[in-house]
Amino acid sequence: MSIQRFGKWDFRAVDSESAARALTRLRKQGAPAEPERAAAVVLLREAPLRVFLLRHAAKEPFGLPTIGRTDQVTTHVRERWAHLDADVHRDGYDSAAGGPRGAQYGFPGGRHKPDDPDVAMTGLRAVEEETGAMVALQRAWARWVTAEFEPVRFDSWIYVATLAEGFQPRIRVREPEYATWIGPEQAVCQYGGQMSIPEATTLAELARYSTVGEVFAAAEQRDMSPILPRVAVHGQHAKLVLPGEEGYPRDALASA
Repeated sequence: MSIQRFGKWDFRAVDSESAARALTRLRKQGAPAEPERAAAVVLLREAPLRVFLLRHAAKEPFGLPTIGRTDQVTTHVRERWAHLDADVHRDGYDSAAGGPRGAQYGFPGGRHKPDDPDVAMTGLRAVEEETGAMVALQRAWARWVTAEFEPVRFDSWIYVATLAEGFQPRIRVREPEYATWIGPEQAVCQYGGQMSIPEATTLAELARYSTVGEVFAAAEQRDMSPILPRVAVHGQHAKLVLPGEEGYPRDALASA
């Protein structure tokens, strides 16, 4: 069963007006944009289990959403893929999300490049470019496809990985602006409003485990079928639904 809520965050609640605008735009467009391959890597360490979290401006493959979400506990923040209107002070600090205005939290990653032999290597390259570290072990965890209403789409593989001995990640590039090791539960509870649905969901799933070994064992059993969110609209209510869930639309415009 896929995670829909974690702590105060509702990952699926969508503002009905912005959902209608997104579906109208897709209808006018005629066909969804073709998704590009991409990868993101969740670096792990223990004990206890920690993930390497970056703060940066919205970036590929989970950046720049065009649909609005509404949180069920009246907290308003700005997210990628399904963002909320931000409640931001004049000093640029978003009190609801717990961070600077426009900041996003996530993992090293980016789009597939022609020189990458495969998408797994895309993830390895992104880790080295963004953190200067080398990966020792890497396993696929999930595969998310950007919703069809987005103008720029990615077929994104999320990996879990450990670092090669002697390497410690650090910020090598202008973006990201901040990085830290943090427990997955703390990360999603504290920063879930500034993450994409794939990243927040991944952290909520990892919060179930205590060790890197448990995560890697679970990765071996994961279903890597593409996860393509779609909008289900029922009267004045809208939400994002995933494949296999009740109410999943037969096509992107089925509930428009």
